[in-house]
Amino acid sequence: MNFTETTNMLAVLLVGVFGTIMAVPAVEECPRIMSDAGLSPNFAPLVTHSIHSMTVEDIRFYFKPDATEDNGIPTVNQDVRSEERILRNAPLAGYDDDFTTKGLKSFDLVMRNMNRTWWGIPQYSLLEKVAHALHMAEAWENAVGEYKMIQRLLDPESDICVCVRDIENNGVLNYLNLMAFKIRYPGITSGNATLSGKFFNTTDSTTEDAHARKKRSPWKASYSAGGYSASYSAGKDKPNFRSMNFDGIDFELSDVQLLKDVSEKLVDHDIVMLNHIDNPEHWEYWKNILKLPREDAAYYDIAMFMFCMLN
Repeated sequence: MNFTETTNMLAVLLVGVFGTIMAVPAVEECPRIMSDAGLSPNFAPLVTHSIHSMTVEDIRFYFKPDATEDNGIPTVNQDVRSEERILRNAPLAGYDDDFTTKGLKSFDLVMRNMNRTWWGIPQYSLLEKVAHALHMAEAWENAVGEYKMIQRLLDPESDICVCVRDIENNGVLNYLNLMAFKIRYPGITSGNATLSGKFFNTTDSTTEDAHARKKRSPWKASYSAGGYSASYSAGKDKPNFRSMNFDGIDFELSDVQLLKDVSEKLVDHDIVMLNHIDNPEHWEYWKNILKLPREDAAYYDIAMFMFCMLN
């Protein structure tokens, strides 16, 4: 066990001992509690990346074999046509159980949806969707060891779990919504008016034109804009996150009502995917992204979230 794992274990032990005898923590106490427990400053975006495409079958395979459809793990809706941007529970994917390996089950799921241009990350090519599925499976696999350690040591009623489950205030729900916007509208947070401006105009949202745009499937406008770019910078050893200020953003509003605010207030200079997997050089670009995150803290954050939400 390395130093980071030992430190995290001690933090979990302390929280597990004291968390069960303290009153329910106030919202403002949670940042300190989560930090003292070893969770990273990037907890919300790291967790968001890890759960955005998770299914019930994934939860059962990696974390909790008896997980149900009422599992409490929020995800980005794979149907980008839907007005329901975020699902409150990871859905059943319908993996083909005739396959015995997780890899082939994931591959089959992508292939079965290959003609559904509204499914998953529409801007990805078929090969890129397969790469993404395998990348997520590797991230979950890498979190299993930390999950088992936390499962042995932590009381799910501890203060840390109370704070982790408060996704409305700890940033997870906000970052999930942000990811959904970036998938549906590539370049919307780039700060580049050419990229973001195509998704809205200055006409008031109550006009006939805005009403027509609201009825139109949003993915159709964004499909040719390029690929969804992950929150990582290729070639770097660690994720490159920007701390986002979500003040004034009400994700209960519709896409059309929020597009302009998202494009102006949530700028992170995240442009569309620069390179698709179409030659060996571009694969090197993708490979660097798929290897991230390269830090134990990321898997500890994922494991803590999954444990607290599922137990």
